[in-house]
Amino acid sequence: MGLLDKIKSDSQKSSGSMGKFFYVKDGEKKRVRFLQDMEDGREIVFHDSYEANIKLPCRETYGESCPYCEEEGLRTRTQYAWCVWDYEAKEVKIFMFPVNQCTPVGSIGAMYENYGTITDRDYMIERHGKQQSTSYTVIPMDKNKFRNEKAKPFSDKAFLKILAEAFPDEAAKDGNTKMKPKSASKASKKDEDDDEMEWSEADDEDKKDYSDMSAKELYNLCKERDIECEPKKPQKYYINLLEEDDKANDDWGDSDDTDDEDDDEWEE
Repeated sequence: MGLLDKIKSDSQKSSGSMGKFFYVKDGEKKRVRFLQDMEDGREIVFHDSYEANIKLPCRETYGESCPYCEEEGLRTRTQYAWCVWDYEAKEVKIFMFPVNQCTPVGSIGAMYENYGTITDRDYMIERHGKQQSTSYTVIPMDKNKFRNEKAKPFSDKAFLKILAEAFPDEAAKDGNTKMKPKSASKASKKDEDDDEMEWSEADDEDKKDYSDMSAKELYNLCKERDIECEPKKPQKYYINLLEEDDKANDDWGDSDDTDDEDDDEWEE
């Protein structure tokens, strides 16, 4: 097995590990509090290939030499991460996006320039559209003191552990957290003009082996991902819809539990 095939296989194992990453669906808005200021964010370099279904952090993130940096067919892009308090989930999440026209990072940067900090108030993050048509609205709330003293940003060790679990790689060594991720203040600017869609949480759920799922499970998955479909269709019908969505979709998304109304529609 070649190196590209190997990391493709490893990348597909990451399904279900994205729960610690902040995500907003189309038409949804969430309230967050940044627990780290702009300059304290982390820069994470990724090696990726949409065609090969690969996205892995550079091994240098973990303090190791990286065999993927010179691998032909892999692209190198940068994402930026901050810890936030997600009011809806009631837990600390990792707010991680690249810099392009389809992410909220530019707006957050503008807030920092305006207020001198991003930690003195809550923000409403609202998403509009899907794939390359995605845009975000970032609404600052009134300045106020954050009273949840238990909400703390992840340590470097905890952050690297979450990242490794979300993007597993056979080459990783357990417990290797020697290198501290670079801060956003030292971030490379080479990806700022990249107007492609971010690698987002939905990839990990989207790239399952659909053949192992029943027609009803596939139908529910279509509904979760806002794919228009009819109930009580053959398994292949839903697989085709999901695969078409996979091909167009370059978002990360975490799936909510199946709504009861979806089950009711199936049973009608």
